[in-house]
Amino acid sequence: MPNRGIKISCEECTTFNCFVKQASPEWLAKISQFKNQVVYPKGQYIFTEGSPVFGAYFILSGQVKVVSSVFSGKQNIVRLASDGHMVGHKGIGHETYNIGAVALQDSRICFVSNELLYDAFLNNPHFTIEVMMFYSKELRKSETRSKYFAQMTTEEKVAYAILYTYETLQDHDEDGLPCIFLSRQELAELAGTNAEQVSRSITTFKNDGLISPEGRCVKILQLKGFHQLLSPYDQFI
Repeated sequence: MPNRGIKISCEECTTFNCFVKQASPEWLAKISQFKNQVVYPKGQYIFTEGSPVFGAYFILSGQVKVVSSVFSGKQNIVRLASDGHMVGHKGIGHETYNIGAVALQDSRICFVSNELLYDAFLNNPHFTIEVMMFYSKELRKSETRSKYFAQMTTEEKVAYAILYTYETLQDHDEDGLPCIFLSRQELAELAGTNAEQVSRSITTFKNDGLISPEGRCVKILQLKGFHQLLSPYDQFI
């Protein structure tokens, strides 16, 4: 994590997959000048459900979970995001968020206001198209997830949550093995089940030689095995 007190400019930023990098040099400098940048500690909300949409957030470094509450009071994880990803994109304008975003680890986040984004969209077609494609991709993923989750067994849902977490966050242990650091409860919120079902599925995957749970870390020993398990849903995965 970079020094908390130093604002990193867009020109110097090495998070090259950030959408803002698609802006022209002139607009890159302008966004850099007027953006806000905050380091959110692990567990802190970046924005909450029901709060006004004043702009969009871009992850310079870190990991974020996007969450939504259901009527029972329980929380679901809508998606995960990491370096370069955009959050708070459910609406840009005079609206309120129907989701929240929470830092999974200390995360440096850049905030760009609605007004600045609007002007940037008008003057940077490539930047605008990239964001539009992102909206489109996220919508398709959400629709497909709803379709296939209704058909999946609990074990398949947990397998998907493990695979999706790794492929999104790309965490590794000290030996370079793929791993995930979400808690059993967070995996349950992502899989749409409960922590007990997650624990049972993890035991099954361990016995099958797919994973090696070590405390909070779940080492993935057989990525191919998870892809095979989820092969009926290749279009979804």
